Amino acid sequence: MRRVTIDPITRLEGHGKIEIFLDEAGEVANAYFQVPELRGFERFCEGRPVEELPRITPRICGV
Repeated sequence: MRRVTIDPITRLEGHGKIEIFLDEAGEVANAYFQVPELRGFERFCEGRPVEELPRITPRICGV
């Protein structure tokens, strides 16, 4: 089995990586996206009207 690692992910605020495991035929057997930090603000966006999110999220995170 072959592993392909993308670390760090550069278009992500904070730290993150992707690991892709290929089988003997070169097909993807497993893939993992790992972000160790919990940012949490996504949680209070749940249940809000979608029209509010463009006003709320840029004040928290510029990404």
